[in-house]
Amino acid sequence: MEHICLLHPINLSDNTVLESRVEHRRVFNLKHCELNIFETCHPCRNVSLSHNGLVISSMMRGKKRMSLSSETAFDFLPGETIILPAGVSMKVDFPEADEKHPVQCITLVLEWDMVYRTLDFLNETYPNKESPFEWKLNFSQYHFRNNRELAQSLNKLTSISMEDNIAKDALADLSLKILLLRVIQTQNLAVPPPVQDHRFAPVIRYIKKNLSEKLNIKTLAREACMSQSAFFHLFRENFGLSPLEYILNERINLAKNILVDSAISISEAGYQSGFNNMNHFIKLFKRIEGITPKEYRNR
Repeated sequence: MEHICLLHPINLSDNTVLESRVEHRRVFNLKHCELNIFETCHPCRNVSLSHNGLVISSMMRGKKRMSLSSETAFDFLPGETIILPAGVSMKVDFPEADEKHPVQCITLVLEWDMVYRTLDFLNETYPNKESPFEWKLNFSQYHFRNNRELAQSLNKLTSISMEDNIAKDALADLSLKILLLRVIQTQNLAVPPPVQDHRFAPVIRYIKKNLSEKLNIKTLAREACMSQSAFFHLFRENFGLSPLEYILNERINLAKNILVDSAISISEAGYQSGFNNMNHFIKLFKRIEGITPKEYRNR
């Protein structure tokens, strides 16, 4: 198993003076970023996580149980990070939190204008020569383990945010650019290699050929010559995504290619990509890409 890198510990707040025992918040503001340190010392359910900006959240201690919309819940543990676009909400449970076992995480909220400027600069100045050949955030790969480089970047930006230093905005600006690059590199490392010779190659070819059609697990499992339960388990194990998540990601990629043609309406791009409900299409597009189809076309 790959090595998981924990972040440097941050002292807990005095629990006798906490304003709240659920997601008690300490805030450190920077020019283009906000650092939040959240602490919970009481079990609870269905706490909503949502911010107006790019969210990069990393666990320090304890355990959260996270779920995004109708997807299967997962444990969020120390040494792990998630990213979310603006407006996307996660439900959070704290099944084991108490005063002896507090839960603590850091959450960075980055301004989108700064994120876009940084990605544009990287793509223009230092083109990515490896797959996916573009510096971009992948919101379908939103939960991943910290490697050494990502942990170092998170530690550095956290330390700068908490400093009383006249130059901390300048230091943070440089550190934010490094952090974004490390997040993208970590995501790319988590993505499996191409599947030309992969046991799932026939399934992937079938999905790509039939993206505009209705796809189901039964048909895909038959293409892979597996039972439905074995197919679902092994697909997720190999790709880090469920078959449905993979299909949605591919449909969004198809929609992006169609949206380049301004003669095709946004609703038609959604229909051609396999989405029959436009509200669902727009919601998923924003969740995966961080912007709406209209905003993507305008960029």
